[in-house]
Amino acid sequence: VNAKNHNWKAALPVLEQEFRRALQFGFTPSEFNEVKANLINQYELAVKSAPSRKSPALATSLAKHIHSNAVFSSPEDDLAIMRENMAGITAESCHQALKNFWDTQDITLILTTNASEDNTENELANIYQKSKTTKLKAPEKKAAVSFAYTDFGKPGTFTRSHIKDLDITQIHFQNGCRCNIKKTDFIKNSINLITRVGGGKLTMPKDKPGLDLFASSIFSAGGLGKHSTDDLQRILAGRNAGVAFTVGEDAFTLSGSTTPEDLELQLQLLCAYLTDPGLRPEAERMFKAQIPAIYSQMKHTPAGAQAKMAALLRGNDPRFVFPTEDQAQSLNTEDVRNWITPSLKKDYLELSIVGDFDMEKILPILARTIGALPKRADTKPSYSELRKLTNLPKPPLVKRYTFESRIPTGTAIVTWRTTGLNQENIGTIRRLGILSSILSNRMREKIREELGEAYSPYAGSQPSDTYKDLGYMLAVSPGKPDQAEKVGKIIVEIAAKLAAEGATADELNRALAPRLGMLKKTLRQNSYWLGTVMSQCQEQPYRLDWARQRDADYAAITLEEINTLAKKYLGKNNTFRFEIIPE
Repeated sequence: VNAKNHNWKAALPVLEQEFRRALQFGFTPSEFNEVKANLINQYELAVKSAPSRKSPALATSLAKHIHSNAVFSSPEDDLAIMRENMAGITAESCHQALKNFWDTQDITLILTTNASEDNTENELANIYQKSKTTKLKAPEKKAAVSFAYTDFGKPGTFTRSHIKDLDITQIHFQNGCRCNIKKTDFIKNSINLITRVGGGKLTMPKDKPGLDLFASSIFSAGGLGKHSTDDLQRILAGRNAGVAFTVGEDAFTLSGSTTPEDLELQLQLLCAYLTDPGLRPEAERMFKAQIPAIYSQMKHTPAGAQAKMAALLRGNDPRFVFPTEDQAQSLNTEDVRNWITPSLKKDYLELSIVGDFDMEKILPILARTIGALPKRADTKPSYSELRKLTNLPKPPLVKRYTFESRIPTGTAIVTWRTTGLNQENIGTIRRLGILSSILSNRMREKIREELGEAYSPYAGSQPSDTYKDLGYMLAVSPGKPDQAEKVGKIIVEIAAKLAAEGATADELNRALAPRLGMLKKTLRQNSYWLGTVMSQCQEQPYRLDWARQRDADYAAITLEEINTLAKKYLGKNNTFRFEIIPE
C-alpha cells in the first residue's frame, strides 16, 4: 500500500484488513468474473492482432524466449492453453490458493518512508497487531449492472465526401457534429479515435490557475451520471472501451481505442461522457488527497522550476502559471462543471477514427450515437483575443531557478524565440525542426568534448499552433549542478557560431536523412493519420495539404534555407538562458 502524504500509520490498517478480508472471505462472483473476462479478452485480442505484428517485436520476443529456455508459442496456442487452465479455476479455488500460500506466521512487515522516526519498528508492529483485532465484514456482493447509455435519440442524417488521394471520408451530421474516418490494416482488429470539442485551455478562467490540471485529473475519475467508475469497471470487463479526457491547448479531447466488435460501445461511452459526465465528489477527494504529494514533488524536483520557466516564457499568463497549494485546494468540482460541460454539450465537435473496420457498418453506428446528439455549434469560434499573449520576456535573459534536493542533478536550458505555426508557414516550421537536429548534433559533440563526460544534451523546435506568434527553439543539457552555468554558456556559443557561420552540407544530410526515413514509416502508423492529419482537418482543411506536400517539402530543404533561419533566430541577442539546480 502506498500511503498518501506519507501517512503510513493510516495506510497500514488498510493493508492488513483488506488482505485479511480476502483470506477470510475470498472473492465475490463479480470480482472473479471481471478478472476472468479481462484476461480472456487480452488473449483474444492477441490472436486477432497477430497478423499485423511487427518484425522488431517478434524478434525481441524470440530472443527473450531463447535466453530463458522457454517455448515461443503462437497467440492461438496461448489462448487455447489459457482457456484450458481457466476451465478448472473458480472463485473458490482462487480463495483456497491464497489461503494455502499464506498459511504461515512467518510474516515480515516492510516500511519505506521519506524520513526516519524514533521507535518506528515498535509502532509498526503495534498498529499491525491492533488492526488484527478489528472485526471484518465480507465484501459486498454487487449485482450485475447494464450500461445505461445506449439510446441517444433518432439516428442523425449526414452528408459525406471522400478525399481520394488521402483515402479519408469526411462526414457532416445535421446536428453539427463532424467526423473524419480512415480505414487501415496497419494493426489488425484495432481502432483508435479522438474527439476534439470546445476551446480547451484557451478558454480557461484566468482567475482559477490550475483548473486545467484539476479538470484532467477528476473528469474520468468522476464516472458518469448513472455509473460510478467502479460500476464502469465491472460493466466494461472483457470489453474494449474507455475514454481518456485531456484539456488540450485549444480543445478538450476525449480519446480511446477499441475493436470492431466494441466500436458501438466505445461510441456510446463517448456520447455518455459528452452528455452526462458524473463529476462525482469522490474524484475531487481523491485529487485533493494527492495535493501534498504533488507539491512535495514540485518543491524537491526540477519540475517546479521548469513550470516557472514555462510560465515566464508565456508572459506569466495565468493559464500557464502553476497554482499555489492554497489555490489548488480551493478548486472544486463545480468550477470544472461550469467551465467544461457547456462545451461538451454545445460547442463545435470533430471526431476522427482510424483503424481496421467496415466502412459501411460504421456509418449507421455513427448515426445513432454521435449523429443522434442534440444540435450543437457548426463552426468553431476564432478565439482571436484569447490567442494573444502579452508581457512576453525580452531577450537576452539569464535566470537561475532552484529546488530543494540532496541529489546533485542540475540542468542547463537555453531557448530562442522563433515563430508560431500558422496556415502559411508550415515550411518554416519543418526547417526549424531540421535546424534543431543540427544544433542537437553539435551540442552532443562539443559538450562531451569540452567536459569529457557522457552528457546527453538535446534540442528541439516548439512552435505553438494555438497562441499567436509563439514559438521557441529549446536546448537542454542535464548534468552536474556546478557545471550548469558553464554548459549553458557553451550552448549559447554553439548556437551563435551556427548563426554566424551556418551549417555544412554534411550536417544537413545527417539531420535530414533520418527524418526522411521516418516519414515513410509514419504513413503506416495510425497515430500519424489520427493525430497529425485528421483530428482537426475539417476545422483547418489546410492540414490535408500539409500531409500531401510533406514528403516533397522535406526533400526540397536546402542548406541556404537552414542557414538563413539560424542567422535569424540563434544569435546571442535572442537567448534566454536558464539554470535549474538543487539547493
